[in-house]
Amino acid sequence: MRDMGNGGTWYGQIQSSRGNIIVISDDQLPAANKGRIYLYNTERDAIVEYDEAIVSPKLVALSEEEAQQVKAKFDKAWEITRKQFIRAQTKASTATSTKDTSADDLLPLEDDVLLDDDDDD
Repeated sequence: MRDMGNGGTWYGQIQSSRGNIIVISDDQLPAANKGRIYLYNTERDAIVEYDEAIVSPKLVALSEEEAQQVKAKFDKAWEITRKQFIRAQTKASTATSTKDTSADDLLPLEDDVLLDDDDDD
């Protein structure tokens, strides 16, 4: 499981029956919703929000040598995606905090379409 106490950037993998996926975690990312965790999924080249209770037991840290290999291979894509994600989250947060509530914002939840394409397995 992931050691959350070390801070900074963490390199690991999600081990599942469908195969292992290299992931990167970073304390600079905004906090995810309660019970969720953001990880950079190297296969998707995207930061994905996972259910922490499901994914945490499947997370395994990479060795220092493996982490160096992952850094060499994915660091450029990771940095670009991280910056874009933080920028998008900041814009969304600012828009939400400055937005006036209108009648359209008060639609019942069942009228909203909620999509969650996370692979939490």
